[in-house]
Amino acid sequence: MTLPTPWRTACEQALRRFSDADAIRFWGIGHEVDGSYQPIFNYRFEHTYAAVLLTRWLAPAVGADPEVVECAAWLHDVAKRLKAPHTRDTHAQEASALVPELLAGTDFPPEKIPAVRHAIEHHVGLSLAAPLEPVETACLWDCDKLSKIGAASLIHFGCISGAFQPITTAEILRRGEAWLELARNITASFTTGPAQEEGRRRLAFLEAHYAQLRREWSDPPERTPV
Repeated sequence: MTLPTPWRTACEQALRRFSDADAIRFWGIGHEVDGSYQPIFNYRFEHTYAAVLLTRWLAPAVGADPEVVECAAWLHDVAKRLKAPHTRDTHAQEASALVPELLAGTDFPPEKIPAVRHAIEHHVGLSLAAPLEPVETACLWDCDKLSKIGAASLIHFGCISGAFQPITTAEILRRGEAWLELARNITASFTTGPAQEEGRRRLAFLEAHYAQLRREWSDPPERTPV
């Protein structure tokens, strides 16, 4: 008897296949690593993994089904392509449609698939007009957006900055300060209490980071009075 594939393995492999290929298309170049051709930087995978890690903390904290939320996190961007604006509006529905196929033959409980798809279909946007329901859907939205603010997000945005010309410290600062406005909207929209608290911590970190960069990159450099 053939045992079903562990669903986490299936989800991670599906995301890796899609995101590696898309990142190589995006960058136009890759490199050999242990006999395989890999992208310079796979933003989609790194962002998704950050969201997955957050689900393992947030779902139990708010009473959400951890399997539903983590599975949805692995697959929420499995149809979103880098620098392809048309996928921003369609990728959630496209990813949702792929879920039954990607989970076929795995040990994921089939009765939970509708909840996974619902969460994926409602994860889009950088602000919310009203709290999402059920809690699994709200939890995915919070984890997805938390992964876009904080220390790890600076690494992700920095590594992908080569796609946005020109690449200068001044331009990175300008883009970062513009992102802060969006980050404030995100933080104000978190639905769950733990995400709200963590969001405020991460936002404060980003604000301090860009304030320090602004001081260092001013002419003459600004100095905080002693």
